[in-house]
Amino acid sequence: MIDSDDCTTKYPIFLVHGTGFRDRKIFNYWGAIPKLLKKHGATVFYSRHDAWANIEVAASQITESLRKVLAETGIEKVNVIAHSKGGVDVRYAIAKLEIAENIASFTMISSPNHGSKTVDYLFSFFGNGIFKFCAFFVNLWFKILGDKEPDFFKATYQFRSSYMEEFNSEIIDNPSISIQSFAGKMKNPFSDLFMGFLNFITDFADGENDGLVSVESAKWGNYRGTIEGKSFIGISHPQEVDGYRTNPKLMEHEGLPSGSKTIRDFYINLVKELKEKGF
Repeated sequence: MIDSDDCTTKYPIFLVHGTGFRDRKIFNYWGAIPKLLKKHGATVFYSRHDAWANIEVAASQITESLRKVLAETGIEKVNVIAHSKGGVDVRYAIAKLEIAENIASFTMISSPNHGSKTVDYLFSFFGNGIFKFCAFFVNLWFKILGDKEPDFFKATYQFRSSYMEEFNSEIIDNPSISIQSFAGKMKNPFSDLFMGFLNFITDFADGENDGLVSVESAKWGNYRGTIEGKSFIGISHPQEVDGYRTNPKLMEHEGLPSGSKTIRDFYINLVKELKEKGF
């Protein structure tokens, strides 16, 4: 049931998930956000790509899903909202797979656009061997879960800041697309017990972060600002997409869409902005 039409955009919303998860009905990657957007009149589609695909494969799968949506609906464009690595995957698809004309707007939330120095150090310390060893088991498990081409080693390798530096020199943005980005930030390791250790480690190499992606790495295009928690909890990588279904309260500031008191409010008001801009 639609409660209002304040999120009824000209072009539908196309949600692109991050690494390690798939688009599922039972446990939606985006928490209660898609259902809430639909209640406000939005039309929502999903990228439906592999959980552990490398950038090139993920971009190809996202492009395939997008073209299927366009063919089924007859709509020419979509508004992409991408979280984490999904943003990098879409950047590649736009630059290399000729979908720029099908993107009305592109919003990234905590996408590792500049990679992670922490991952650089991990590869330097452990070497490729341990990651390839882990890849065997991760790829096998995610193949069982439905991934077509899981590639844990390469996907992890591509998180390195040194890799993304080269990536950014080759993958050029299309000036016709409105691109904006946001970052998330945990206040301390206790903000999210599941992400606490990663937040602590990442802080040394990359600075302020959400447990996986640093604030600096997330900046791309029109950087709007950092999503921060109003309470002690802070905002971790999963909380940016309502991963725990707790709808954390946010600190409101000029960079965020007006009225973003909670993470769910953030998405509602983000889509309202897209509608107001004619997207």
